[in-house]
Amino acid sequence: MNATAPGATADVVIIGGGCVGTSVAFQLARRQAGKIILLERHTVGSGPTSKTSGFIRLHYSHDPLILLAARSLEMFAEFERLTGGTADFTRCGFLLLAAGEAFVTARVTVEAQQALGVRASILTAGEVSTLDPRMAVDDIDGAAYEPDAGYADGYATTASFAGAARRLGVEIWENTPVERIAADDGGVRGVVTPRGSIETRTVLVAGGPWSPALLAPLGVDLPIRVTRHQVVHLSPPPGFGPVPFLCVDSGQGFYFRPETGGTVFLGMVDDQPEEIVPPDGFNSGVDFDFIERVGRCWRRRYPDASEAQVKGGFASVYDVTPDWQPVLGPVAEVPGLHLAAGFSGHGFKLSPALGEVLADTITGRHPSIDISAFNLGRFTTGRLIRGRHAQSILG
Repeated sequence: MNATAPGATADVVIIGGGCVGTSVAFQLARRQAGKIILLERHTVGSGPTSKTSGFIRLHYSHDPLILLAARSLEMFAEFERLTGGTADFTRCGFLLLAAGEAFVTARVTVEAQQALGVRASILTAGEVSTLDPRMAVDDIDGAAYEPDAGYADGYATTASFAGAARRLGVEIWENTPVERIAADDGGVRGVVTPRGSIETRTVLVAGGPWSPALLAPLGVDLPIRVTRHQVVHLSPPPGFGPVPFLCVDSGQGFYFRPETGGTVFLGMVDDQPEEIVPPDGFNSGVDFDFIERVGRCWRRRYPDASEAQVKGGFASVYDVTPDWQPVLGPVAEVPGLHLAAGFSGHGFKLSPALGEVLADTITGRHPSIDISAFNLGRFTTGRLIRGRHAQSILG
């Protein structure tokens, strides 16, 4: 919906039409939170959400993240009933391959998951081999295993959240960039767009890598680096067959997941960013040297599929915070301003539950999952959220 803006007012304005922004809009509407307007600079789902690798796994070091991921998995499993749309969710299971200290860490994380009711277990290398005998396991001690994990489509998920929100009365203004957030000593007063201003006392900034620029004029420092991340699309040789699960190979620092037609998506999970880039105008293709790098990892893990064919690839961006964890909730210095940014590659898998939790936070309800540790102030107080794994993206 592209409504005209003169004299517009809203109870809540959401900036950003990705998976998190649309999920929150949907949940606010379910809570009858008044007039909700969502602003999207291009079209819904056109940003990094549309190029997510789509992992839905629950392997995290901290209880709130485990709970958010577990609730999101429940919602993905019943997505059509919940939204009337599809997320193209496929349940296939998840493996985290590990050796040495990383395997010890995986054990501790699985114990934490089990204490919260998550179906997860530790497999020996031999048990991993029974799941897929084609996989070389001579360099691992075993794996963390989640049989209920899977993957979904970012664009389909976001479009379904948006459609459900619209049906509940949310106005979605596409092709409407935000020029500035208006505020004074009393807090948020409105949002200014090229089509006019919207009066509101409550704004959620869910603009991904574009969020810091919106907050800087308010004196709010959101410490985000925008980093480029590539994904390679491979087709294994004829007769190899499909890959049966999602996998993060912690030793080699790469991941893969099945894709349609027996093909595979692959990427890296290194903490070191591939490239710091602006949020607009970066190279959205895949580099030859990256293909070579991830190809070596693939060949080490699946020697019988070393002749896989490269079908293409793409690059998108992460909005990465210093501890690789999101910034969630109200900004103390600006009453009425809320944040959902800096997801560092975690946002999609957590987005369904975040819709519920952030909608409760915005409307003054007590959320079912405590997200207070993810407040913006942690970066000035030094209370960063550090995961157990060597790769911070693993949470």
